[in-house]
Amino acid sequence: MARVAHAARAAALSLLAALAGVSAGTPARADLSDDAARVARMWSLSGARVARLPPIFLEHGRARVVAVDPPTGAAGAAGAAADECLTAAFLAPRTAEFTLSPEGPSGGVPALEGLLQQLRGAEPEGDRRVQSAAGVAAITRCGAEREGLRRVAIEVLSARSAFDVVVAASSGPLERVEAILPERASGPVAPRGDPGRPSEPGPLDARVARAARRALAEGAPRVAPTDMRASSIGTGQFSVKLPEGCHRLDLMAEVPSATLRRATDLDAEAREGTTGRLLDRDRSDAPDARLDFCLGEQGVVEVPFLGAAGPVKVVLSDAQWPMSAFVPGHFGARARGNLAAALHRRHAPAPRAQAIAEAIGAQGDTLVPVQVEPGRCYFAAAALARGELRALRISVELGDRAGRDDAGENGESAGVAFCSEIEESAALRVSARGGSPVWVVAVWPMD
Repeated sequence: MARVAHAARAAALSLLAALAGVSAGTPARADLSDDAARVARMWSLSGARVARLPPIFLEHGRARVVAVDPPTGAAGAAGAAADECLTAAFLAPRTAEFTLSPEGPSGGVPALEGLLQQLRGAEPEGDRRVQSAAGVAAITRCGAEREGLRRVAIEVLSARSAFDVVVAASSGPLERVEAILPERASGPVAPRGDPGRPSEPGPLDARVARAARRALAEGAPRVAPTDMRASSIGTGQFSVKLPEGCHRLDLMAEVPSATLRRATDLDAEAREGTTGRLLDRDRSDAPDARLDFCLGEQGVVEVPFLGAAGPVKVVLSDAQWPMSAFVPGHFGARARGNLAAALHRRHAPAPRAQAIAEAIGAQGDTLVPVQVEPGRCYFAAAALARGELRALRISVELGDRAGRDDAGENGESAGVAFCSEIEESAALRVSARGGSPVWVVAVWPMD
């Protein structure tokens, strides 16, 4: 019996060893770096000089220009043939969507034209952008056209993504990335549909009156319009002195009576006149533009716009909401305006008492304990005071309940309301990411 048990145990150990060997011999699930390494290896085996650039991480709306230099090899860059090809492949997770735009040696389109196109979100004629498919996009240029690939602009269309970049110099076109990574091959892409011309916004006076009625219905005690005439190409800039408080700027352009005319689609942004800091931006496809922001002190705001149908009348309607005296100002005007923006965005009532708790913090995750009164409700706001912000979140934990809020795109504040039942303390957590951000928190009791 002992011999039988020993034999059975030996057989079991042999089976486990065999299974372990099979597991060890099975390749691990490929990740982004593995895919980039496979492309680089296959291109190298074909005789190309290959280099991998440092990984890149981008978020939606943040384009980046990547310098694409030919890899050096045994012959060196100086020994490159005149008809040599340069290839740049950008690899991201398969769900990512992005575009590549070769900028060329002179930076591509002229600066003013490129800015107008960027603000309008339009695609210029002869658009050279390359659309990704299954997380891959590659560009090849041969001979004299290689200089047009020395700088490539990459723009993320999805929320965010990491990228690996493989650059190769070869005597001819290389094997396509989709052939090396068949799991990333995709079928044909359907052509874009034509949505037709945008709808006409209607008479200017009626739209101005409608915007004023909407603001007054939402509690704005004052609406102040001002107007100017756009340039011959439909652009212009307002410079307005605004009081402290929250503002909604509605920009509306007159529609010409001519049958043949450009469509009206205003895009605009608001910036502090002294610092140039972006307050809000509207690049939507709507005929009118809308900008929402709050100022911690009186100041001049610059509002450039484009998209009017020629030299027509453009109206800026400023709806104003006053700021509560209980929004603290000792953290600075920027923090005060952002705290007010958190209250305004969440339609919270204006504070009628001093904040019961204040705190200041920096990059990372911070816990802020707060003493609360059972049976009472509160509003907590987190706001940027200095630095640059990539993400800001405030959350509250109260007993077995929790709530949170995130600052939106281009936002610098977040706020959350909560009520205590029997609890005497709440845990606030603030998470901030960006370029040396400094944030503040204020918690007010609410009636």
